[in-house]
Amino acid sequence: MPRDSVLSVTSIAGQARSYRDFRQMSQSTRLITASYILSFVAANAPQKLRTETIAKWVKTHPTRVRSLVSLMVKANILKSWRGAHGGLTLARPASEITLREVYDAVQESSLIAEKIDNPFSGLEDHCKVFEVFTRLFAMLEANMRLDLGAITADQLFVAFDKPQDNVGQA
Repeated sequence: MPRDSVLSVTSIAGQARSYRDFRQMSQSTRLITASYILSFVAANAPQKLRTETIAKWVKTHPTRVRSLVSLMVKANILKSWRGAHGGLTLARPASEITLREVYDAVQESSLIAEKIDNPFSGLEDHCKVFEVFTRLFAMLEANMRLDLGAITADQLFVAFDKPQDNVGQA
């Protein structure tokens, strides 16, 4: 991407940063990928989908899809059906599944994963940077979890048209 076409974003500190900089800071895409998987399964409900089909549509390796799907099945977000007519469906109505549940199921660490080192170990009485940022990140995490709890899976998709049974065919 040419440098002049990179979206510029102003950070909290007021410094201009490119979208590319923020994208490179990302630690994990598990929640986003799981949300795409959930959205695709929900949009195709009640049809059962195979992980290979989901992987193709969300443009993710089938092994990664299976790994995330396994975690969502354990969390009662998706239901897995075995056999020739098997596949994946929603375990519950989309309106009853929140992104906080998806987050809890698939995320290994906080989305706010900034490594905090305290170079002044032993001088905590004089340097409060570690303490301030530890509290700040905990607060951000708690607020994010509240926000994720307010977003349900039915907000993530528009259902595909249902196939019609030979309507108008002779």
